[in-house]
Amino acid sequence: MRRRQTVVVANTSVFTALALILTFVNTEVPFPLLPYLKFDLAEIPIMVLLLLMGPVPSLLAEVIGWVALSIARGWVLGPTMKFLAVVPMILGYWMGIVVLGKLFGQRGTRVVFVLGSVVGVIFRIVAASVMNVVVLLWIAPEFLRFASSMLRALGYVTTSNQDVLVWTLLLTGVFNAIHVLVSAIPALAVIRGAAFKIPWVIQNAWIFERSRQA
Repeated sequence: MRRRQTVVVANTSVFTALALILTFVNTEVPFPLLPYLKFDLAEIPIMVLLLLMGPVPSLLAEVIGWVALSIARGWVLGPTMKFLAVVPMILGYWMGIVVLGKLFGQRGTRVVFVLGSVVGVIFRIVAASVMNVVVLLWIAPEFLRFASSMLRALGYVTTSNQDVLVWTLLLTGVFNAIHVLVSAIPALAVIRGAAFKIPWVIQNAWIFERSRQA
């Protein structure tokens, strides 16, 4: 038991540190359809930690990242919106892998990973959409004007604030769906690659255990 706890703490520390490093060296790629949205490669270590150790360590890592980013940038809103997108994604993977995996009696890493991805995408899109509505309409309506100017510059037809909001939510939903896969597929590749190279270390990864138990 103590050895397991030591492994959890060690892995959480390593992947949290890696996520923080990637965050602060600004490893972001703009989303072409709406460039102020950016794919953040720092989410990959969080997803590796999820698939390796389960939801609790990955949630803890994300909380640490949220606090660190808020303090470093002196701005809470941006880090909070990122936090409220990643946390539902993690919970969605837990729901898909553990709950749906058992419900449908599905076994195999690929099958439970797909289930987790589907629910993770849905949870992330819903949470991000709600947060965007709150921010754009009430907390920071100036962002809606910024989004309007960017949409017009990119050639989108908008004639009202409602059009701007709809386009923003639609494109943000597409972005978040892609971001889940951009974060999760490389993470799974890392876990599966490590399973071939160091099976005695990785064989008890959370996703492998759950795929056997489903």
